Amino acid sequence: MSKNKIFIYFLVLVICLLIAVPSTYKVVKKHNERMLKNTIQTIVEAAKDCYYNDSCVDEVITLKELYEKTGLDTMYNPISKRIYNEDSYVNVSEDFKFVAIE
Repeated sequence: MSKNKIFIYFLVLVICLLIAVPSTYKVVKKHNERMLKNTIQTIVEAAKDCYYNDSCVDEVITLKELYEKTGLDTMYNPISKRIYNEDSYVNVSEDFKFVAIE
């Protein structure tokens, strides 16, 4: 093969990589954000159900309390694949904000 053909193939490969790598990174990052948001939303919804049904009366609702009173499955961080600490909590006074404790 001539040097021109090799240069053209190399140039096409570089252009494809310049398009593919950032696009793939963006898609994976967005996917991870959505999985984390979905997991936190599941925990917050369970806390709201527990609080509004008068099963949980404290301003701080721990995951352990949610597991016992709502039958919530063991929740884990979908990105790191670690189970959330049972001392992690949902703060009712801060508009049901979830705080994960490592």
